[in-house]
Amino acid sequence: MKNLRIVKVILAAGLLVLGLSMDSAIWSQYPPGVKEMLAGSKAPAVRKLSGLIRVNKAFGVVPMGPGHKEPSVYPCVPFGIAVYDAAATRSKPIAIFDQLMTQGTDTADSYTCKFELMVPINRALYVVPVMGGTLLLPKEGRMAMHITDTWIGGTNPKPRRGWERGFVGRFLTVTVKGSWLTFDMNYAQVDPT
Repeated sequence: MKNLRIVKVILAAGLLVLGLSMDSAIWSQYPPGVKEMLAGSKAPAVRKLSGLIRVNKAFGVVPMGPGHKEPSVYPCVPFGIAVYDAAATRSKPIAIFDQLMTQGTDTADSYTCKFELMVPINRALYVVPVMGGTLLLPKEGRMAMHITDTWIGGTNPKPRRGWERGFVGRFLTVTVKGSWLTFDMNYAQVDPT
């Protein structure tokens, strides 16, 4: 009986030590700032950033995959949004939109893709659309299928030699009301250096 009680005490102490070490192991895996939020500190204020990506119909639609001759079923599939601290655009983004964008209302000359994500307020941000995923950010995916290969349909489906598809990013500070941005895909000349 006494031995059973000692075994129970040792087992309980072991579980307590294991629980504490598991708690600290899990706790240490959170990104900076999250520990404080979970510990009861005030969460940073965020607001909605909404927007639209417009792609000229003359550019066509991204193919289903590299080498495919069929257009993607979802024209918005290659796009994502990266949000950086404006002072640190070469570091990891502070927010991303990497879900399938909702196709918006097409116009006579473009199709549209809508996005919506939460970003910190009263902070200088740099927002830019990306193609081909967000896993490698801040390094941009450079799949030829997205930037230089011929897309399907359209009257101008391939950038000429030395040019590629891309977007111009925008600097902004989101205030208490949130913000709306529109990005147009363009063909831009590649810097030879």
